[in-house]
Amino acid sequence: MASQFRSVKKWKYGVFLNFLWEDFNGNFVTDLYKRLEDKGINAFKDDGKSAKKAPISTEISEAIEESRIAITIFSGVYAFSRRCLAEITKIMECVDSHGQEFFPVFYWIQPSVVSRTFDLKKNKEYFNCAYSKRFQRYKDALSKAFAGFNEDRYDPFELICW
Repeated sequence: MASQFRSVKKWKYGVFLNFLWEDFNGNFVTDLYKRLEDKGINAFKDDGKSAKKAPISTEISEAIEESRIAITIFSGVYAFSRRCLAEITKIMECVDSHGQEFFPVFYWIQPSVVSRTFDLKKNKEYFNCAYSKRFQRYKDALSKAFAGFNEDRYDPFELICW
């Protein structure tokens, strides 16, 4: 009888917003956050204080773990941010281990461009770890984030709604 009752995870946040703060310190992410809050969805948005920090802070890591849904907003230089890549890696771990839902948003960029940007030699040199475990974890997380997303099925203007 007890096996019929499964524990239900209590989520602190409905949504965790993952984005490159320098690209969206206003406008799109602020509007998205406000719309979520207006709909009664408790969302977590980094206030920018930890935006330059890598690896991610304990507060950010816990917010990711305690969010039912993660929305990553990919931009042209997202893949050059160690913090963003550390966050997407944590998000993908939570998708696997906590049953978290994940939704990508491609803001004025196609998914293949983000993926190619990450693989650029320049980016490997920037991270100074082309063959390191960290670089491979970042690459695996991005691959998982893009898995099943076929950009040929979408008009570029359908990829964003604002």
